[in-house]
Amino acid sequence: MKVLFKKEGKSLYCADREKEIFCIDDTFYDKNGNAVPSVESFYSDDDDDDWYRGWMKDEGLEEPLKSESVVEPEWEIDDIFGKFGFKNEAGEFVIEPQYAYAHEFTCALACVNLNRTWYKTEDGKRFYENHWGYIDKNGKTVIGFQYDEAHPFNKFGVALVSCLGGPYFLIDTSGNEIPGTRFEYISRYDYNERFLEFSYNDESLVGVYDTKERKIISEPLFDNIIEHNEDCIKVYVRNGKYGESDFNQYYINSKGEILYPWLYNKGFSEVEIPDANNVSSVSIAEYMELSGKQSGYYEHNGKKYAKKHIYGLYSSKEKFLLPTIYDEIKWLCNNIWGCYKDRVFTIVETEKDD
Repeated sequence: MKVLFKKEGKSLYCADREKEIFCIDDTFYDKNGNAVPSVESFYSDDDDDDWYRGWMKDEGLEEPLKSESVVEPEWEIDDIFGKFGFKNEAGEFVIEPQYAYAHEFTCALACVNLNRTWYKTEDGKRFYENHWGYIDKNGKTVIGFQYDEAHPFNKFGVALVSCLGGPYFLIDTSGNEIPGTRFEYISRYDYNERFLEFSYNDESLVGVYDTKERKIISEPLFDNIIEHNEDCIKVYVRNGKYGESDFNQYYINSKGEILYPWLYNKGFSEVEIPDANNVSSVSIAEYMELSGKQSGYYEHNGKKYAKKHIYGLYSSKEKFLLPTIYDEIKWLCNNIWGCYKDRVFTIVETEKDD
């Protein structure tokens, strides 16, 4: 590992990963610490294009259609909802406004709420039932309006739905229930996400469900999961010493097998994806017991604690390249990391022999 340069500052990000350009407090630097002029390409971001944001990415239609309401929804107010239809890129309605709510198209189907039916329970309380279903680009109903809750399909053709008073379950693009997917809880998801959290009751640990292979890859063992890519999932396991705030992290693959075993069970509270030289940013949580009136604390066994993470760089050779003394370490690009301590950014690059 070698130190590329050091600069005082308050903020750091990678402005251009291909050219290895970094920005510290609005000044741009190359990997050798030389100041370079700002160029417009440093600010480009395809995600800012409204027509290809969120659900609309890769949704497969010949022309993207955008849901829009002619009546602005007023949330939390009885009987007042939006009136949604779909416009083309020219701004013309091709599916007339008629829905209480509408998501964008994914897998050539849009998840829409036809209307809401109000009813009273035996004790006089007033509730409503939604009527969600799925339509095609011509406005034709493909999956009937039979769900009280429904979400768009992900790119693997799986959607989360539920009927009034029933459990959550998953369906395919034909509206068929996917066997073995009735759970008390299933996590929300983005279009590109393959893995979902699930649990058999509201307050239990979560397992991992694979929407591509349509099977459970891990029974509930974790407190939380974050998908990194289709073969890498970060999992959180509570170790219990300091209660709900205290976690260990590690990674599993799409088969539920442990990835990067040199990061597993080392007492690290945070671990990041290793770079190409098998070096990872890791942290250890430090806890300090508090007394008296305090704000912003964690509580466990009647005691109050302040929590702080200290970061270092750890190698697959099971050694620290940088000790856990930094306030923050972030991956910037390629094998380059930014390490922050005492208002100074230290930019380092890992090497093959690390």
